[in-house]
Amino acid sequence: MTHVERTVARFALIFALLALPSLAHAQAPTLESVLARFARIEGLTLDYHEDKHISLLSTPLTTDGTLAYARPGRLARRAGTQVVVIDGSTLRMTDAGHEQHIDLGSQPVVRSFVDSFRAFLAGDRHALEQSYTVTFASAAPVWTITLTPRAAPLNQFMTSIVFHGTADVLLSMVMTETSGDVTTTTFSHVDDHHRFSAEESARLFSSR
Repeated sequence: MTHVERTVARFALIFALLALPSLAHAQAPTLESVLARFARIEGLTLDYHEDKHISLLSTPLTTDGTLAYARPGRLARRAGTQVVVIDGSTLRMTDAGHEQHIDLGSQPVVRSFVDSFRAFLAGDRHALEQSYTVTFASAAPVWTITLTPRAAPLNQFMTSIVFHGTADVLLSMVMTETSGDVTTTTFSHVDDHHRFSAEESARLFSSR
């Protein structure tokens, strides 16, 4: 997987289950109820911490950053000097002043991740199951969603994505690659009812 593909994969998949309104009033959440709540998201901001365990390294690579989402599909990930913005079919990546523009239509791997993410937020189970085998388990208050890629290009570098939550809190996301590398992401300060002002939207969804 290229550097761009890894970055976008983590970016899209973090949002895929982070965009989860409160489940506090649900007695026993189901996959259908979780996806229905995704579809109601209009705006979201959050902080995340990521640990990437690479087989060739003795200590994990860590990343802390912020994410922002505005319906229908504007996404922004900021970590240190790196900024990734997806708006429609265009991805813009800026790192230490160097900017790169990517047409998602020309990048099938990246496009697969982005389309999967958009299926989550739309609550579109049919579209999601075209790319993954989806397994949901619940033993109140704990729930787990496991995604297993069905076919190329996703199954060529990813074994599974597992999300753990309890009641109305998403605790973690674990992505395992075919190489054996494992990335664990934990979440905090999630605002899933965020309303962006024009000024804030211009600032957050700019790659500068």
